[in-house]
Amino acid sequence: MTHGKEIPMFMTSRKYLAVSVLFVIAFSVFFMVIYTPFSVSSWFSIKDMGSFGISVVFTVAAIAILAVSKTAIYLLRNRICFTAARYIAWLMCENIVISLGYTILTFQLLPGITSSSIPSIAVRVLFFVTMITAIPYSLVTLYVAYRTKSEELEAALDERDRLRGELRAGRAAAETAPAAAPQLPQMINLYDNNGTLRLTITVDSLYYLESQDNYVKVHYKHNDKFSVYMLRSRTSSIEESLAGTGMIRCHRSYIINVRKIAFIGEEHKSYYVTLNDEQIKRIPVSKRYYDNVTGAIAALNNI
Repeated sequence: MTHGKEIPMFMTSRKYLAVSVLFVIAFSVFFMVIYTPFSVSSWFSIKDMGSFGISVVFTVAAIAILAVSKTAIYLLRNRICFTAARYIAWLMCENIVISLGYTILTFQLLPGITSSSIPSIAVRVLFFVTMITAIPYSLVTLYVAYRTKSEELEAALDERDRLRGELRAGRAAAETAPAAAPQLPQMINLYDNNGTLRLTITVDSLYYLESQDNYVKVHYKHNDKFSVYMLRSRTSSIEESLAGTGMIRCHRSYIINVRKIAFIGEEHKSYYVTLNDEQIKRIPVSKRYYDNVTGAIAALNNI
């Protein structure tokens, strides 16, 4: 059972984690360069060659710790529900490991440091490490959250315009052929991870889905213009909901509309498909799903 609300999915995305590591390191080095002259227990230096070498080694080690930690978060994002408390605890574990390393080097490098003073130095180092990582983490989170909300708003506005266009087209068709029985297009409902309906779209306007970190990019055409909707959902969940619609998986990161396939090719022992619009790039077909694609095409031709 999970207690607490799960953090936004972008916080466990590959891009966010990578940017946060780079920003934390840059900010930390800047802080240490400024703070060192005012501290009696600091050995971090860019002036003395010996201290500079040790400083470089420590910085590389800290980068390695953060990189391993963030990689673990990314790999476990679908297995562990990262609540705010759990995520903060994870970050504090990073800070503790880095602080212990700094404290040990301080005891080894600075004369006059006794074993009795190590606990107080460790607590002070942990406090400063927490402070200098909290600032860049907060700034990166605010920026990425703003960009994510902007993309979601833009996608929502595109979807609103698409639905309005389809509604107008439906009304016009009804007025020109009032006696004809309406031929309703097949519709697809797409839900996010919370089970909330985010997008309703016709199969004919949908071209392909692309998995990207914790999002699925829905590529569709509206008024002869391609649009992309960013959906917070797992590809496997969407694949299950698309059964029987003609949307098939061709790669671990792609689901395509079999009715839009124009060509299947092979290059350098790798398969790919092109869809029936030149604006769309080649989409890879893995060997695992090649028979799935060709079988779907054969079934479509037999209809």
